[in-house]
Amino acid sequence: MTGFGCKAVCRWVLSACLVAAAARAEPTAVEAEGRAAGDSATAREQALTDALREAVRKGVGVDVTSATRVTDFAMDYDRVFAAAFGHVKQYTVLEAGLDKDGIYRVKIRALVEAGQPVMKDALTLRMIVQLKGAPRVALETDELIEGVPPGSDYAKAWFEAVAREMQLALMDTPRASRQSDKLAARDAFLGDAHTAELRRLDMAPDAEFVVQARVRGRYVGRESLYGMTPRHKFSLAVDLRAVRPETGEVLASVPIPAREDLSSELQSPEMAARELTHMLLAGDVAHSETPCAWSVFRKVFARWLVELDLGAIRRLEFAGVTDAEFDALQKALGETPAITSVWPREFDSRGLSFIDVESRFDPAGLKTIVAKALTDALVYDRGTEHYLQFKRKEMPGSDGGDGLLASAAGSNQSGRATIVSGVESSHSGVQPPEIGKAKAMPVWAWWTIGTGGALAMAGVFLMGRRIQ
Repeated sequence: MTGFGCKAVCRWVLSACLVAAAARAEPTAVEAEGRAAGDSATAREQALTDALREAVRKGVGVDVTSATRVTDFAMDYDRVFAAAFGHVKQYTVLEAGLDKDGIYRVKIRALVEAGQPVMKDALTLRMIVQLKGAPRVALETDELIEGVPPGSDYAKAWFEAVAREMQLALMDTPRASRQSDKLAARDAFLGDAHTAELRRLDMAPDAEFVVQARVRGRYVGRESLYGMTPRHKFSLAVDLRAVRPETGEVLASVPIPAREDLSSELQSPEMAARELTHMLLAGDVAHSETPCAWSVFRKVFARWLVELDLGAIRRLEFAGVTDAEFDALQKALGETPAITSVWPREFDSRGLSFIDVESRFDPAGLKTIVAKALTDALVYDRGTEHYLQFKRKEMPGSDGGDGLLASAAGSNQSGRATIVSGVESSHSGVQPPEIGKAKAMPVWAWWTIGTGGALAMAGVFLMGRRIQ
């Protein structure tokens, strides 16, 4: 074969290899379904994680569960969730909802590629941020380590550094509260007392999630074994939680058990305590199979993505709703296509009733649905991203007061109480007292008061004469 022919063959082989490599590098489109038992928020997260895991298995033949060495999927699904994004480049939810058999199912279409089998948590979570965005997260720390100066905030410094690395929106709630106080003082100075008081109440949530860290420990002392470099020894334990501030829901609770064998070669106890606290939070201590702070972040991101893609779980609060209205509202919400699940949580005709819904509606859209279901009975009072409050529509009475609340009297036939100007009435035939309206005093009462006053004055006069 001539030199020209060899070159042609080499070029052909090289081109074929490049084409094959390019073909292998192209993401694979697959459809996958995930499932989990139950109707809780955790079941939705597990179902989406299961769908992502199945998509990776079908697309590139990688078992994410085995790669992450997870033995209990229900307990450690957050690790599988984060690891799946080392392969999933894009996905779309096709179907999601709770079936009649009590199984929550999620069907997705995903683009997956070989990627990296297992990446560090910071990298995978940063990829999620780039793909979907990031929630607002606030941090609350409570740190006390005996033997080092108080107020060192070692855990706080670690969380802030990690947030910057992941490009996470970390909110400084104390600073935001101080700013709110300044604005309230300005409103009060300008004479707007109502707005100033609302600012002081601080009802607006500063973050979608709050990460709480409680660090406890003590400095054991400095020791040197077998002539080695002296080391500062500490005992440390950390308790972590992720909380939804609007509802108080605890998303994750991660206790990091106490370690008595933590030591550092750094020169001062303060520097050693900082290093060891960071290592314990990151899970970098030797011989450790215990959870770490990354588990909290993974669960926060799992909830964040579930709410973006499957719809958020929002709580609806109703003041003074009747049983018929409560049933009608459940039916109307259940028949709305964009509301995939409805969970009645509590009913109280004389107090507050609650319904949780899973919906792709934003708060404004959900408010409209409720208004259509109970047009003449309830009005929207206040709301946040995940909590909407409704109150009964006030109907002015003939006496100029607040009057009976709309639709309450006609629907309470079983002895339930309605609220009349803040006073409960049991509908037992006894009418509530009129409030805020003065009644005219009879003439005889005025005559009696006048006569009594005159007699009292005469008595005082005669007593004075006797003393003289």
